[in-house]
Amino acid sequence: MNGSVQNRMRGIIFAVSAGILWGFVPVYIHFLGDVDPFEVVAHRSLWSFVLLVGLVLWRRQMKLARQILCDKKLCAGLAISTLFLLANWTVFVYAVQSGHVVSAALGYFIYPICSVLLGIVVLGERLDRWTWLALGCVACGVLAKSVLIAGVPWIALLVAGSFALYAVTRKRLNIDPILGLFVETLLLLPATFLFSGWLAWSGQSLFFGGGALFVVLALFVGVLTVVPLILFHAGNRLLNMTMSSLLFYSNPTTQLLFAVWLLGEAFSVQDLLAFGPIWSGIALYFVTRPRPVRPVMPTG
Repeated sequence: MNGSVQNRMRGIIFAVSAGILWGFVPVYIHFLGDVDPFEVVAHRSLWSFVLLVGLVLWRRQMKLARQILCDKKLCAGLAISTLFLLANWTVFVYAVQSGHVVSAALGYFIYPICSVLLGIVVLGERLDRWTWLALGCVACGVLAKSVLIAGVPWIALLVAGSFALYAVTRKRLNIDPILGLFVETLLLLPATFLFSGWLAWSGQSLFFGGGALFVVLALFVGVLTVVPLILFHAGNRLLNMTMSSLLFYSNPTTQLLFAVWLLGEAFSVQDLLAFGPIWSGIALYFVTRPRPVRPVMPTG
C-alpha cells in the first residue's frame, strides 16, 4: 500500500472517529440536565486549553507554539478561525436557550454541503460527475429534513456556515491540529475568564451547580471537545474537502443510533426520507472513487 493510500485511509478513520465521538455530545448534555449553555461553552474552552497545554508540553512543542504566536500571518489566520469557532458555539448556545435545538441540529446536516461549496470556491477543488450526483443525493436528504421541520431557519444556516468557514480556514492554514487548537483556546481564554469571573461575582457555582459528579463532568468536557476536534482536523488535512465533509455525516448517524437504541425512539419514515438519500449519496461517492494502482513487481 503506497503512502497516498495510507494517508487517505488514516484520514477516513480520523474523520469518521471525530463524527462518532461528537455523537456522544447529546448523552453528555442529557447527564448535565438544565444548566446555563454559556457555562458549558466556558468550561469547554477552559478545560480544552488545560488539556492542550499538557499535550503540547508532552510533545515538547511549546517552542513551536511560541513561533506560531510570533508569526503574524499565521496567528492572524488562527484568530479568524477562533472567531468562526466562537461564532459557531455562540449561535448553538443561543439556539439552545431560545428553544431552537432542532434548527441547530439541522445546521450540522447543512454543514457538509456548505464546506464542499467552500472547498470549490476557496480551495479550488474540482468535482467529477459522480461526486456531483452523490452531492445531489445528499442535498435531497438535507432538503427533506428541512421540509419536515417547516423550512430552513437562519439559525441552521449560521451554525452550518460558521463551522464550514472554520473548517476551510483551518485547512488553508495547514497547521498541526494540536498546536492550532492550543492557540485557538489560548485566544479564547480572556472571554472564558471574564464569564467565569462574572459567575463567581454573582454568587453562582462554577461547576454546573456543584457536586462531585458535576465537577467531573465539567472537567470531562475538555476531553469531549479536544479529542474529536484533533481527529477532525487530522482528517481534514489528509483528505479533500468533499470526502471529509461527507464523512461528517457519521455524527448525525451516531446520534440517530443513540436515539433509537438507547432512548427508545422509533426510526420513523421521516428519518428514512432524510437519511436514505444521504447514506445513498455517501455510498455512491465512495464506490465511484478511483482504485489505487498496484505497483507491478519485476519478474525474472
